[in-house]
Amino acid sequence: MLAIDMIGLVISIIIVGVRYPHYALAAAVINTTGQILMAVLLAANIEKIVTAGAFSSASMTNLSELQSLLFACSGPLANFLVSKAAGGIQFVSNAQLIKPTAVLKQPLAVTNLRFAVISLVLSLISLFK
Repeated sequence: MLAIDMIGLVISIIIVGVRYPHYALAAAVINTTGQILMAVLLAANIEKIVTAGAFSSASMTNLSELQSLLFACSGPLANFLVSKAAGGIQFVSNAQLIKPTAVLKQPLAVTNLRFAVISLVLSLISLFK
């Protein structure tokens, strides 16, 4: 079952990039797609996936601890790969990387990188609690 949490998506868009909400929504879709592809690759029994932007979660059975860690890192990894493929962040200052309202030359790359970092931190917190 796939559920969409609109409140989590809106909060993720506000945290990741208010100026570019369509890129933040695309980053959420990329993150969820990466998680679903990893679950299929690991042959896990997917019971429930809640898409809530950076606050996404999944309930699966038939996974070892290493496979759970791989699944937790799969969405952020997909966002990081898209960030690198979209041009990277070579010419972006640190202040623009952190500020969600900054005007960017490569908004898709920076938005996906922000989303990857936030999603990875939240995934690891939920995995190890």
